[in-house]
Amino acid sequence: MRRAVLLTCASAALAAAAACATSGEEEAAQLSPNDAGANSLPDAGMDDSGDVFDSAVPVVRSCSDADWCITALPDRDLTLKDIWPFERRAFAIAESNALGVKVLEWDDVSNKWSYIDDNTQNEYGFGQYAGKLWGPNENEVYYGVAPAFIYHGTRSSPSAPWSWQRSRLEDHSRDDPSRDHGRARYVRAYPGPSIDYPALGVWGTSADNVYAWYANTIFRWKSDDGGAPGWVAEYVADDSANLTDTFFIFGASGSGPDDVWFAGGRARHDATGIFPCAMVIHKTPDGYRRLVDHVIRDTDKFGHSLNACQPKAGALNFTSTIFWPGFGELSLPTTRGAWMTNVESAGPGAAVGILGGSHFAYVTAEDGGAARANGLVVATTRATTTLPTIVNSVWSHGTDTWISGWGLVLRTANAPSVWAKGNGLYPEGSSAGNDQPHPSFFSISTTVLNGAPLDIPVYQVRGTSNTNLWAIGPRYALHKTTP
Repeated sequence: MRRAVLLTCASAALAAAAACATSGEEEAAQLSPNDAGANSLPDAGMDDSGDVFDSAVPVVRSCSDADWCITALPDRDLTLKDIWPFERRAFAIAESNALGVKVLEWDDVSNKWSYIDDNTQNEYGFGQYAGKLWGPNENEVYYGVAPAFIYHGTRSSPSAPWSWQRSRLEDHSRDDPSRDHGRARYVRAYPGPSIDYPALGVWGTSADNVYAWYANTIFRWKSDDGGAPGWVAEYVADDSANLTDTFFIFGASGSGPDDVWFAGGRARHDATGIFPCAMVIHKTPDGYRRLVDHVIRDTDKFGHSLNACQPKAGALNFTSTIFWPGFGELSLPTTRGAWMTNVESAGPGAAVGILGGSHFAYVTAEDGGAARANGLVVATTRATTTLPTIVNSVWSHGTDTWISGWGLVLRTANAPSVWAKGNGLYPEGSSAGNDQPHPSFFSISTTVLNGAPLDIPVYQVRGTSNTNLWAIGPRYALHKTTP
């Protein structure tokens, strides 16, 4: 029988001094597994002989108790990696062992997903993996696909056919040419699965202000010399003092054209793995600023994590706050190796994101800037702690913030002033959280269907409101239309 394991990282600073603690006895009994239901539903009502074994056919629910509902995918062999929703429609990008990279559209009227791509992204040598996807409106969509392509699709109306254009982004990375510069692979130096993050995608504030990224470079769709528009490189992340370091951009978000955030990281390879350190770039009318950055200390061979990332002069690094009863609060730098792999606007001048697959990050540019790493106390359905990631994405709307993870969707109050303390996020009713001076609490928005949890990740949670939310992952897309 699988039991829940509590993964406790109350602060990133503590993680720098000791391994992440595990316990199956403290909070785990208070938390139900929260895995997404599979697309396939259990057979019911008939045995193998065809005889009726019960006069009442069991009712199989298609929605969880929190009203996360199954939607029908056109093929079972689809792993949805990103989604961009509208009120009555949504675009998604998926990977498939059989079909390659596919782009889909959801339509509330037909109540189904359908393919909209022209399949040229799967020509020979293309389509090894999907990048991020974004659309300014329901008749226009962009997506990234390996090796370094950005597709742009348009149509005149929802009933009209799609027209597609493809552009290849330039490569400005210094990394070894034998490596794929558009895919960052975190190879651990201790037992556990490696993790792949695409450094390729698109995001924009409007149809006239669109950004793309590939490897270490941020591009913008514009005319450089008054001629036809194209993808123009506006920022290249590099470090002339550390030429062996390589850089990646993983995502973008913002509150408007003068407040855009890019999540990423720097890395250094060696014979036993890779040293990852977080990077956050902020674009304002004054240009691009690398707000968060580090210097890599490559003498740490234990997991490339505990002491790998040291504060870089002129930039912020993440800190966490620990509370010692009788002594008060202590803010310490986060030196653990981790990339910032997801970012979401938290209002003008601020952003939140996922740090190292285990911490909830908060960054602000106000008053000189601050960067905080909030540890997450999360119960999973895994009997071991060798998960590739515990949390994957964050999305905010109004008074609520949603977080997705390994079979999890969490809901927490939108509280930047609390996140800025760096005390961590805890389950509702947690005694550990109640002991902190500035805790933030979350609840589970259950996705369990008919008591059957799904032991797979929720790659992205995103919506247009708290009554139009999507949670996606391998072989499923769950839709929530209630508060």
